[in-house]
Amino acid sequence: MRLGPLLGFEQSFETVVTVAREMEAVGAGSVMLAEAGRSAVTQASAVIAATESIEVGTYVMNAFARSPWLTGLTARDLDEMSGGRFVMGVGTGNLHFNDWYMGVDSSKPLAAMRDFVQIVREVAAAPVGTRVTYDGPVHQVAKWRASFPPLRDSVPIYLSASGPNMMQLAAEVSDGIGVGIMASADFMRDTVRPNAVVAAESVGRDGSELAFPMGALVSVNEDSEAARDAAKAAVCGLFHPVPHPYYDSQIRQQGFVEAADMLADLMPKGNTSEAMKLMPEEIIDTMTISGTPSECARRVRDYEGVADQIVMMRVAQRNEAAGVHAYEPIFELISETTS
Repeated sequence: MRLGPLLGFEQSFETVVTVAREMEAVGAGSVMLAEAGRSAVTQASAVIAATESIEVGTYVMNAFARSPWLTGLTARDLDEMSGGRFVMGVGTGNLHFNDWYMGVDSSKPLAAMRDFVQIVREVAAAPVGTRVTYDGPVHQVAKWRASFPPLRDSVPIYLSASGPNMMQLAAEVSDGIGVGIMASADFMRDTVRPNAVVAAESVGRDGSELAFPMGALVSVNEDSEAARDAAKAAVCGLFHPVPHPYYDSQIRQQGFVEAADMLADLMPKGNTSEAMKLMPEEIIDTMTISGTPSECARRVRDYEGVADQIVMMRVAQRNEAAGVHAYEPIFELISETTS
């Protein structure tokens, strides 16, 4: 199981690049770049240029913000830049943000994402001179030809999925199911993996070849309670200013319907303190990696055999160091669990 950070929330590109270099030095398996305050593609380019051997990927870039043809070209370029170290994670994004920031309706994503992934795959892998033509219900490509050869026969594409329909699609058309930051080991073992394998085999694919990367909220502090409180605040943040549809769905699927209802009610009103008090401790125990360094190391091991990769989203701690130094507990955790 590979471990590495999810970057993209830092105050400067210098911090992003420096953390990536340090992660490579301590033995992390990957550096993944979120599309939040920064472009995942721009960050991936910077990290590729600053590193030598570590896998670099987007986790995840917003499909509704770009055309599939241009995304396929981006995959070709980043794969060549990295010497074959690039993996593309792509997803629908937050439908509320898609509306607010771009005026895009992404409420019916399945057909769009099927077209998108298949076009990206064909464009990214097309041999020189090969014509790519695709006529889908949402996206089309007419008579594009590759003008230079790709570095590899294919660039891995992970499709972000939470609900059963998107997981089915991800298993049918992508190389891996990109699971979000609120997944327990039981959810990965009993729901995600078996359902994905069945879905892949239903269309004649080998389910054993699917990858299962997983995001995780990672809250590390020498004070276990402080770490847990920080994780609770981070979970609450997923429901403010409105519930994030992806994480609301994940929490409900894993049996915490009342907690999701509570968060959806309190957090849009800004009642974080009350929501933290009412949040079941089991959510923190099973759906985050939180506690002291040794407690977090034990939690990481819970995912052995059920996740192929943990993409660690660092949870900020009260009075923590600034910049790169804020990542020191994550450096130590990765070093301890990979040694």
